[in-house]
Amino acid sequence: MRIIEIQERTEMLVNQLLEVWEDSIKATHLFLSSGEIENIKN
Repeated sequence: MRIIEIQERTEMLVNQLLEVWEDSIKATHLFLSSGEIENIKN
């Protein structure tokens, strides 16, 4: 595994991380509705 230290938080990086987060939540937190996930995401 390679660990990368991020120097700049670009909009593209934030969007990519948000997508990974949302996919992970949907796969593991089946008790949350889509609306609840959107509220947490915001």
